[in-house]
Amino acid sequence: MKVKNRKVFNLMDTNGRRNDVINALQIYLRILDLLVNKKGMKWGTLPEDFSQFMFYKNALALSPEVFKEHGKYDKVLEEINSDAKLSEAFNTEDSFLLKKALLSHPGLQNLFDEGIEDRARHYTSTLVKLGFTDKSRSNLTEAGKSVINNTVTKDSLERLLPISTVNLLYLRQLLKLRIFDDSGKKYYSPFCFALYLLLKKDRVSSEDFEEMIQGLSPYHSITDIDDFIESYSVGDLLRQFPPSQIFGHEKLDFETFEKYFKNQKSATTVQRYYDFYTAFFKLAEERNQSSLNAMLTVYEVNKALIVKAFGFGRNLFNIRNAERPPVDDFLTSYEEYFKGNINNILFEKFEKSKQLDTVREYSDTTIRIFKASGIISFASGFVELINKDLYKHIFLEEKLKGLIFGSLSSSDYEQYEYQIDSYFSRNISLEEIFSYTSDDIGMIESNIRSAFDNSDVEAISQRLITKRRRTFEDFIEATYPVDKIKQLLVLFSDRRNDSTIKSLVCPDATVPNIYEYIVGIAWYYFSNKTIDLLSSLNLTLSANFEPLVHAGGGQGDIVIYEQNKVVMLEATLMNANSQKRGEWEPVLRHSVNLKIDEETKKTGRKVITFFIADEFDWNTINIWKAVASVPLQSSVDKNKFTDNVAIMPINNQELSSLIDESDEYDNIIDKVLVLLKVDSDFNFRWREDFMHSIFS
Repeated sequence: MKVKNRKVFNLMDTNGRRNDVINALQIYLRILDLLVNKKGMKWGTLPEDFSQFMFYKNALALSPEVFKEHGKYDKVLEEINSDAKLSEAFNTEDSFLLKKALLSHPGLQNLFDEGIEDRARHYTSTLVKLGFTDKSRSNLTEAGKSVINNTVTKDSLERLLPISTVNLLYLRQLLKLRIFDDSGKKYYSPFCFALYLLLKKDRVSSEDFEEMIQGLSPYHSITDIDDFIESYSVGDLLRQFPPSQIFGHEKLDFETFEKYFKNQKSATTVQRYYDFYTAFFKLAEERNQSSLNAMLTVYEVNKALIVKAFGFGRNLFNIRNAERPPVDDFLTSYEEYFKGNINNILFEKFEKSKQLDTVREYSDTTIRIFKASGIISFASGFVELINKDLYKHIFLEEKLKGLIFGSLSSSDYEQYEYQIDSYFSRNISLEEIFSYTSDDIGMIESNIRSAFDNSDVEAISQRLITKRRRTFEDFIEATYPVDKIKQLLVLFSDRRNDSTIKSLVCPDATVPNIYEYIVGIAWYYFSNKTIDLLSSLNLTLSANFEPLVHAGGGQGDIVIYEQNKVVMLEATLMNANSQKRGEWEPVLRHSVNLKIDEETKKTGRKVITFFIADEFDWNTINIWKAVASVPLQSSVDKNKFTDNVAIMPINNQELSSLIDESDEYDNIIDKVLVLLKVDSDFNFRWREDFMHSIFS
């Protein structure tokens, strides 16, 4: 992606920004795949193409908790539904019919783009920026398809990484991410710099990390990266950019002032800036107590706005409200404000404060995307690399350093990204990304073995997985004790508690994903802490064990493989009526396929599914009991069947109570299997035999 000079790169458009970034990208990829690949639609605008309109419609439907207000879309729907011809055109997706119908609705076509199609473009912009789709949004790239399908072929080094498939796919893309200048020649790699920074330092403050990673650009000239890292202090990057406007010494009139001291969101805010500027300018000219008192009064009344606009978010003056120091003392304490041209001094503070505010705003999304790599920890105001003892060998410092800044020819830029077969679009492994030779890999593996007591690679991999599992279990007990889990299970009963739940668990995740996560932890306690929850979750986690997104891949929510049984948990926040439409088929399919898979492998393990929700209707309860009595067919191999598929519904309150029965975990599951077991043979051909008897 390109960025203009003096601008801050942005991985997600402001109009499309949301906390659950990784979940959103997964949703948007699936919608785009449905429209342009499965339905064969062309990415374009109405009336010629319906895809952008349909994208927005699907996005609203799949994230109702995020998109609660959509007035323009509602207004358009109201007008469509008021005209039978318009309705028919949209129902049949007939471009010719729509053009005719629009003749009776002047102005409607403009509404399609305002707040609907333009948002579809905003929402999909990050997919382009991360190389998951080509620039036209007409094709998912190889990398994008891998994220949807949750599939990856790991190289020898990647097999050592204790992260999920989705984590690895994001790690690959982030390592290839380049921010190019306007010519497409010079570039800056924010993630490569982040890794290099965290290899050089044990940990970095969040403030420094955000400013360095987000504040750098291909326009910066850093001759010594190591010195830059060691000597960096907050604001250093901003000092490299002098203000873009130099003023005279005369007081600016409002018309001139508002051209340069802009606020895109509010014209009244600019007026309040000007009030402060006027009072400050008067103090600089008159330097008396009356002018100081007047300036401090304006400052206090507008303090929140002023410190953000001119003070980098911090107080300009170390003075308590209503305190009025002697003017000579004030002028001495803050003499740097009054040396030289007041216009230029205030404008420089304004420009740099605005830039720092932009850096902080955009870094929010960048960090959420970085979390998806699964290797960087963001906690307690600090950033650090987890498993550094491993990663310092895999990510060779000199290789990383060489990728932070660089240049290409303009023609190479076109081949690097945006095209469907470009380097950025392909799903390339770490060994290829770093151009490691066989000698490099041999040296890396030798160094890793030395660092891990000369164990073989497989043993090291298992050791790292075990270490992360134990760290996760320690995290659970420290962060989610039993009482907190029981409290959370109660909160899920009312969707008005969603914001509370997110604040207690993770603002980056959706509430359905959080529910799946909490159900898994509750089951961990019910099992008397005997199960391997980390490997059982079908959730992608951050390095800090935060749930980011359901990984997909056609599996159940949580699949727990134990020595003598396999337990699958399917968790849903759908109400009793919605469960019939949204859960019956996938839960049954996952349960049948899992049982047949175990029988095909002849593991001898018992298989049972627990369907967990806040409430059930009568039919759901009885349907799950009934399926145990009939043979069922695999959706993967139509020649395979199984019977006695056990699916047991359990509600939140019951799950909470089961935690207190942890000593009976195995006995309770055995009792459920007995409850659902059906001994009588079932005639596969009962319907055919009946119909045959009639026609005979």
